Amino acid sequence: MRTHEAIVQDYYGTNYIAHKDSDKDITIFIVDDNPVYLNLLKNSIKRKNFSVLAFSTGEECINYLDIQPELVILDYHLDGVNPYAMNGAQVSEIIKKQSPETEVMLISSDKKFQLISKINVAKNLLFKDKQTLPKVKKKINTIIQHSTEKNVQLSKIAAAVIVILMLSLLFYSLFKLF
Repeated sequence: MRTHEAIVQDYYGTNYIAHKDSDKDITIFIVDDNPVYLNLLKNSIKRKNFSVLAFSTGEECINYLDIQPELVILDYHLDGVNPYAMNGAQVSEIIKKQSPETEVMLISSDKKFQLISKINVAKNLLFKDKQTLPKVKKKINTIIQHSTEKNVQLSKIAAAVIVILMLSLLFYSLFKLF
């Protein structure tokens, strides 16, 4: 297998090879134990420059973090497939340890205050309602903007390094003549 590639089994048991496409701008993981909501979210955010992978458990998602997604959209209650499965907060903690650059967005239909107090990613906590999809799309746009700014900075650094190397070669050539 190539680097950043994994064999993923979807909700219905179909295996497929998932990989981080170099021609895609952003890789997004969606984790939800509800297949209807999972597919709704996946189809709503699909774009030609996105690689979107869906998982029915947090454990599956964790197994494929080597793909290095930019964003993980994660349901809080993930016990629909496996009653002993980790919840979204637990999965989020593992993602942050294994892939600190990955943004995590936690989504839940449970609006209880106790839930909010358990979660230390509250700034990226959304409740399932009519505004969920627009909020998810806004977050994705923010990540794309940040990624673009980062690429511009890297391009400037690369240009500076090239100039420094060329000057070094020039000075080396001049000193070699004397």
